[in-house]
Amino acid sequence: MTRLYSLVPLTAIQLPPPELVAAASRTGYDAVSLRLSPFRAGEPQHPMFDDSPMLLETEARLRDTGLEVLDIEVMLLTPERDVQDFRRVFETAARLGAHNALTLIDIADRSLAVDKFAQLCELAAPFGIWCALEFAAWLGVGSIQAANAIVSEAGQTNGAMLLDPFHLIRSGGKVSDIAVVDPARIRYAQFCDASGTAPDTTAGISEEARYDRLLPGEGGLPLQEFVAALPAGIPFGLEVPNRRLAESLELDERLRATLAAAKRVAGDQAQK
Repeated sequence: MTRLYSLVPLTAIQLPPPELVAAASRTGYDAVSLRLSPFRAGEPQHPMFDDSPMLLETEARLRDTGLEVLDIEVMLLTPERDVQDFRRVFETAARLGAHNALTLIDIADRSLAVDKFAQLCELAAPFGIWCALEFAAWLGVGSIQAANAIVSEAGQTNGAMLLDPFHLIRSGGKVSDIAVVDPARIRYAQFCDASGTAPDTTAGISEEARYDRLLPGEGGLPLQEFVAALPAGIPFGLEVPNRRLAESLELDERLRATLAAAKRVAGDQAQK
């Protein structure tokens, strides 16, 4: 089974969606992930709604390159966030042909987290979109067990899990923990490496996640075991932000090196 590789925005966060599509095409990726909703305070909201010039340009570049849209980002659920705010995000996602939405939950109250996730899935369902819940150590839903429980309790047919080896290990998890997740709910995964020594604080882990991940095979994460624990051949989104490499390598060289390293570690070297 041929694995699809997608370029994730955080790997080249300076690029707006049309330029991310172009860069992914130039450097050999099969797909892109597009950030339609900001994650952090101060992060720009790209004008990707209605018939904006940027949206039209993104559509044109997707047509010209033949790239797929693996997923869209970031559906961040908080106690204050009205889930209906994401309707226009899903409208654009469906227009671009995306079928997955990366979802994060920063809510400590479990029942509220379940309710919000269920609402999001219900909003996404008419657009043919799965909500893929990712956990992170510094958020209210910070472990694979907690995320899996929320997806299960929400009981939505389009509720899914997004696994990333960085977040799995940095949250104190193990590859063997993936067995708790129904394989049918793992539609794709993200892929990167990191130092074998974790930062001492969750703030440090958050900083590392944004700026200091490593190319697959250059760190200490159990990546081959991670790949083996996943459904065979599922798509990989390459989320490998690294400020040192960004300073030392030209963008296209860095993106090609990221893709080559991921394919080598995942055992997909023979792919085009």
